[in-house]
Amino acid sequence: MVILAGDTDHAVPPPSLTDIGGTPLLGRQLEMIARSALREVLVLTGADVQAIAGYCGDGGRWGLRVRTAPAGDAILSNDTAVILPGDLVLDVDLDRLLDHHRRHGADATLLVQPVERPAEADLVDLDGQGRVRGVLPRSWPADQDAHNLTWPGPCVLEPAVLTMGPGALAGRGLLDRLRAAGRAVQGYRSPEYVRSIRTPEGLARARADVASGLVERLSLRRPLQAVFLDRDGVLNVERSHIKTPDELEVVPSAARALARLNRAAYRTPVVTNQAAVARGLLTLEGLDAIHARLETRLGAEGAYVDRVYFCPHHPDPTLAGGVPALLVQCDCRKPGPGMAHAAAADLNIDLSRSWMIGDSSTDMGLARSCGLGGILVREGHGGRDGKCPAQPHVVVDDMAGGVHFILDVWPRLEAFLDPLAARVDAGDMVLIGGLARSGKSLLAQCLALHLERQGRRAVVIGLDNWAKSRDRRQPGVLGRYDLDAAKAALAALLSRGTAVTPPRYDPLTQTSHAGREAVTLGPDDIVIVEGVPALTQPEWRRLTKHRLFIATDEAARRARFITEYRRRGWSDAAVAATFDQRLADESPLVLAGRDHAEIISLDGILD
Repeated sequence: MVILAGDTDHAVPPPSLTDIGGTPLLGRQLEMIARSALREVLVLTGADVQAIAGYCGDGGRWGLRVRTAPAGDAILSNDTAVILPGDLVLDVDLDRLLDHHRRHGADATLLVQPVERPAEADLVDLDGQGRVRGVLPRSWPADQDAHNLTWPGPCVLEPAVLTMGPGALAGRGLLDRLRAAGRAVQGYRSPEYVRSIRTPEGLARARADVASGLVERLSLRRPLQAVFLDRDGVLNVERSHIKTPDELEVVPSAARALARLNRAAYRTPVVTNQAAVARGLLTLEGLDAIHARLETRLGAEGAYVDRVYFCPHHPDPTLAGGVPALLVQCDCRKPGPGMAHAAAADLNIDLSRSWMIGDSSTDMGLARSCGLGGILVREGHGGRDGKCPAQPHVVVDDMAGGVHFILDVWPRLEAFLDPLAARVDAGDMVLIGGLARSGKSLLAQCLALHLERQGRRAVVIGLDNWAKSRDRRQPGVLGRYDLDAAKAALAALLSRGTAVTPPRYDPLTQTSHAGREAVTLGPDDIVIVEGVPALTQPEWRRLTKHRLFIATDEAARRARFITEYRRRGWSDAAVAATFDQRLADESPLVLAGRDHAEIISLDGILD
């Protein structure tokens, strides 16, 4: 049964008949209920009972059985009841809510969720099993940390709770009576849309959100895209093994970037390895306090995460001083997919349209294993941890840059990639060449991601893998690469079935190393070969009709070149000399590749 605890005033017309996107609020609520397995609805109203009853009828037009009664009537029921306050615009999967309630065996279950302004709300305190321990009122101390979880009103009550005595069916009064009676109250975390129209601001916001489709998009009834976020180095400043809340410092631009994702209807789960717990450096309670501090700091700037997932394990069973029960192999420790799969199940995430923003190679490994777009930030580890061979699709300075790419750049880039991808058939090879810092790697990785989101596997072969160590180079641009080895590797790959392990080149130390990840091409796999010399070799050009030369504004390319080499620690004089040398020995040969390729440009797309 569903109880719609409706209007409590005597306004004419009743608030429940307020127009929301062309439908009375009450009608929207009944439409939502009709999408569930529930069929019995009791509408309690303190407003014009006849008007409400006249609108609802017997509920047949929604496929429901509806009856209307004054708000003060006693409720006699032997059924578990879903309680929905009558002033809410919402789109909640009621079957999912009820299933959670039944699985946890509580007397009552409260739907709780993060909000944009937690300091202005009563915050619900849950224990590790999701039981409600209490509520922090709006007057809670400003220096006290709390998880950003509020109760906007929807709940599930057992029959014994419904007959506890007089009082409201929602709000603090109900919760106080439940706690005073020693009832077991469970929290149900939901990212779905729930907003009161009690204030003019709330009504205007709800109407706008209905019109934009936001209300429907946030429902758990359909998969939604997400941006998975690493914690350390992305949301907060990287410090080895943060052990207390006072050691946590939020990255200045992170909250604003996160708020953009919140407004754009992306799920925002945090996935973080926290082996400090397994090492014995931190308890689970201490970790929870750190996450409460993180949510408090983010909430102070109008941002929130949907859920924090963490792996407390460490794979070394012999680790000195460790917690034996946590020194285990697991699938939740990144790059394992466990946390992402848990979030996908809890939040109904469409992994094939989602992203991972992280600062480590293990974050990129998680992205690759789950089919996410991988965005590496230069903050924190900047991918230099060396724990996983997985490569990012995109590299940016910080989380704000990652969010800008997802929300602003990717839609333009995806539209640009559509006609390119349409021309590529199964088993094809694509060559992408151009001058240094023109966007070859980005285009190659994003084209591969775009193809994969169409269900086609694409493998990127970066010719920089075959860059020689500095002390082994010969003069000229081709002398900087071991092209004989690259040709042999590509020939083996194109035989379809032979495993090849490309070497690794470290641009910071300018040294080549043995590779760690073998690559094999299946019959239909598309191979994308990118690099400065990609279009310089006639035998490669003969292998494919897909040859792309990336042209770019020269001043912008020079600026990117200077920024990159300064980042590597080079002096301005060394950077200028290297750029001039490349102009002399690289540009003529590489620019000649334009005669053998389609000339394209990413200028204006990546801004």
